[in-house]
Amino acid sequence: MLPEFNSEGDLPNGVHATGWHEFQSRFGLATARRVWLFGRLQALVELAAKTGKLRRVFVWGSFVTTKPAPKDLDILLIMNEDFEVERVAPPSREVFDSTRAKLRFESDVFWARVSIGEEVLQIWLETYQTSRNFRKRGIVELELM
Repeated sequence: MLPEFNSEGDLPNGVHATGWHEFQSRFGLATARRVWLFGRLQALVELAAKTGKLRRVFVWGSFVTTKPAPKDLDILLIMNEDFEVERVAPPSREVFDSTRAKLRFESDVFWARVSIGEEVLQIWLETYQTSRNFRKRGIVELELM
């Protein structure tokens, strides 16, 4: 279960794992903007999963807050070591092209292979937990569908 929001409307600091049902009920239903962004997230993750190389999905930023109209989605995809963008068939390739991902999914998508290692991944996740005003807030790891 995801923890309650703090007084600023953020999840507490840390990485919080959850399934799609809880994620949708918590973040993807409250407003038309959230419903639309949740649909974009589902489509993006489905395309990334079609590669057969998707291992982990993290979401942070305004979408995992109480903000009624989040600006966009911030996503980190962890892919298998043998993942090669050049071998990804369209339209899945759009997920891994930052400009196309922004236009099609209204998402800032970052990705890495598992070879980055747990230490570097933890540094990245720590960085993503810091808001623009330097407050610490939680991020969510989505269980794969």
